[in-house]
Amino acid sequence: MHEKYTAIVRKSSSEYIAVCLELNLVAQGADLAEVERNLRAAIESYLEELSSSPETVVEPMPIQEFIEFLNDTELESSTQPSGKYILLEVHEAGSCA
Repeated sequence: MHEKYTAIVRKSSSEYIAVCLELNLVAQGADLAEVERNLRAAIESYLEELSSSPETVVEPMPIQEFIEFLNDTELESSTQPSGKYILLEVHEAGSCA
């Protein structure tokens, strides 16, 4: 498994939503600290489960789900979390169709 995971945090109308792209995990929280804690806990729990089920195939978040996440949330500026998680700010590009 990875040692670093990409976490993207954005604001919905009532809470913060975080996604881990590599593991296709989602967490929510009332503020940035809570959503980061919740995503860390989800990642740690998922990795523990994987260690006992090595046959499980880990797949990243599908592009369509990621696009829906971007469309349903807003950008939020914040500081970089510590540890093995990288917090990115995503700037949406126009359609290429």
